[in-house]
Amino acid sequence: MNPHKKEHIQQKQLRREKKRTEKRSTTADEVIFTFEKVLENWKITKIYNTIIQMNPQSKTDKNAIEKIATGNCKVYETELSKERYNYYVELRNLVYAHLNQCKNTMV
Repeated sequence: MNPHKKEHIQQKQLRREKKRTEKRSTTADEVIFTFEKVLENWKITKIYNTIIQMNPQSKTDKNAIEKIATGNCKVYETELSKERYNYYVELRNLVYAHLNQCKNTMV
């Protein structure tokens, strides 16, 4: 592949990632915190209130926390260190498994 084309594709990916992360109202650390608390069976309101108490300047809202609590939140490798990103991926998988287990027990 042409080196200029590769560079163009990489720049395009970076622009897309930046745009998506700017749209997300929460930081990557808040996403990880939310995942940890979901696995501890915290209520959404308690998670939201704790985030706001820890960081009053946070731009997150309760609806964003509800969406994140489903595991449906993408954090990119460029936002975190390699170890922290691997931890995020592991947590995300655990949240999906936890939610599936909760659904199965309700049925």
